Amino acid sequence: MNLTTTSRCPVCLSQMDFIWETQDIPCFGEAMIIAGTCSCGFRHSDTILLSQKEPARYTMEVTEVEDLNARIIRSSSGTIRVPEIGVDIEPGPASECYISNVEGVLARITDMVAFATRSAREAGDAEKTCRGEEILENIALALEGRFKLTFMIEDPLGNSIIASDKAVRSELTEEEIAGLKTGMILLDA
Repeated sequence: MNLTTTSRCPVCLSQMDFIWETQDIPCFGEAMIIAGTCSCGFRHSDTILLSQKEPARYTMEVTEVEDLNARIIRSSSGTIRVPEIGVDIEPGPASECYISNVEGVLARITDMVAFATRSAREAGDAEKTCRGEEILENIALALEGRFKLTFMIEDPLGNSIIASDKAVRSELTEEEIAGLKTGMILLDA
């Protein structure tokens, strides 16, 4: 299915076209791809998964450098947890799907923590600055294979996965599902 709609560009207020297209994406299933480009250079794209699987948790111990290559498929409803460094990445309204590996996700976490640490330092918050620096140091050690991590992804819609022989899949309880964010509004008809 292909559909074209128009809207106003949020930057220059010119009319811009959006193309809506359904595609079958490996590992994700059917998805709606939305893309728009304005003549001023503003671009917007989004991917909305149209399928749902059984809620699941994937857990993997990252104990050596080779584990950093494990494929991570995170849907817009997936929550990533790395308990040893105290990081939870929960989906919000602007969550995006992505395919990466453990190293790539740790790079994303590093960018977020580095920004928060700089902000804490500028605000004079020594405690948060120290905590941020500790997290960054532990990530750097993990990237060298010298700090063990547990990498977890939980998805109430079942569209996220850690694709590795070391990953363990488990079902989520109703209580666990209720405690997870989805990053979107779900209607139960």
